[in-house]
Amino acid sequence: MSGMPWIKNVGKQLLAARCAAAQGLRVKSFDDWQPELDEALTSLPEKQLLPHGLFRSLMKTADPEKRRIRLVTEHGVPVALAGLRNRWGCWEPVAQWIVPGVLFPMKEGYAARVLAALDLEIQIGWWRWNEPPPKIDCITQITMTPTRGMALSEDFEHYWRQSSLFKNTRTAKKRCEGFELRVDVPNAAELTIRKWDAKWRQGKWGAESPDLAERLAAARCLEERGLLHTLLLFHKEEPVAGATVMIDRNDAVAHCSFRDPEYDWHWVMTRLMALMFYWAKETGLTSIDVGGSYDYKERWAPEGGEKWEFVVCPEYVRSERRISAFTEKVENSLKPRSRRSVSFNSSQS
Repeated sequence: MSGMPWIKNVGKQLLAARCAAAQGLRVKSFDDWQPELDEALTSLPEKQLLPHGLFRSLMKTADPEKRRIRLVTEHGVPVALAGLRNRWGCWEPVAQWIVPGVLFPMKEGYAARVLAALDLEIQIGWWRWNEPPPKIDCITQITMTPTRGMALSEDFEHYWRQSSLFKNTRTAKKRCEGFELRVDVPNAAELTIRKWDAKWRQGKWGAESPDLAERLAAARCLEERGLLHTLLLFHKEEPVAGATVMIDRNDAVAHCSFRDPEYDWHWVMTRLMALMFYWAKETGLTSIDVGGSYDYKERWAPEGGEKWEFVVCPEYVRSERRISAFTEKVENSLKPRSRRSVSFNSSQS
């Protein structure tokens, strides 16, 4: 019996290899970063928001037990370098929800085949892509959420007037009289991201969330390239609200934000959101994307895109689950049924 786990792992490897071969691809796994991966990386396209240096850093510093590196080739030529992290009890691309429009370094047109060839169950966030998710059999649990955004050449104040939002922005401006907007002050991004993380984590993951270090590393890298800016609203010398904004293809993409609850009466987040629109327009950006998932964003901008979430599940995983479910059903059917005890009413005897 001691050899059974080994046999099972070999079986998984064979099934994974067959899955990759069915796509005309070959997948090679690495436990650590190797010179071969540097060579492969230089031959793959570099995304603006995920430069090769950042991707390499994220993968090299990740916990080896919670990291998977897969080099995908076609006829010996690299077509993708899949970097995956297990952060929340499931596998996901290392840049998941950190930067949009990219999973990992990969040649154009290969997403469907590469995802189908990988031998792990992976949760995917398909965010700010120019196309919908690929249509492949191994994709399950797919959901779509509208995102909100608009061109900055449009009159966004006119859109705000369609609800009470415009009036609220005027009220927030009055209540925040004397407050100051500061952009890209030292350590602003880290302050904002840490406060955002503390709010949403709410003690669930200990001192910090599993992706916080990678999120901060990405922010530092993109700041240096002028692709991430942080807007902080100050009351005197106290930051009371903040938001990071990424620049993706000359669009402003709202990302992490926080507010000090002690300043809720001042409507500091409403004030900061409005200032973000004005700042983005004055900066010469093309459009603004405030994201989705929350109803309040409908009042800020019309529907402007889609955010998809789905799971890539290899065939062998689905086969294992079907076999397991069938086995459990058979075992349950073979269990002896407990005899029902019948009670009689003595008055009817």
